[in-house]
Amino acid sequence: MAAKPILNIRIAPETLQRLDAIAAATRRSRSFIANEALEAWISREIELIEDIRIGLEEARAGKGIPHEEAMRRIDAAVEAAAKRAPRRSRAGRR
Repeated sequence: MAAKPILNIRIAPETLQRLDAIAAATRRSRSFIANEALEAWISREIELIEDIRIGLEEARAGKGIPHEEAMRRIDAAVEAAAKRAPRRSRAGRR
């Protein structure tokens, strides 16, 4: 198996402490935890960038809806969800 490339980065001391805490709790190396976190972040970013690209293409093609209509739909969905949701007591809230 070929060796993985090495990447050196600078991180805040607090971030390193948190990384070390996760590594210790999971009995994994810093490198393993950092690689997993970076892979997850890259995957989310790639998906977000692709969604934005698609949205821009659709907007240029006139497939979007006006902002006012979108807000009406969102407000209606929020109102409907609020009517379905059980009421919570204020006790226990901070």
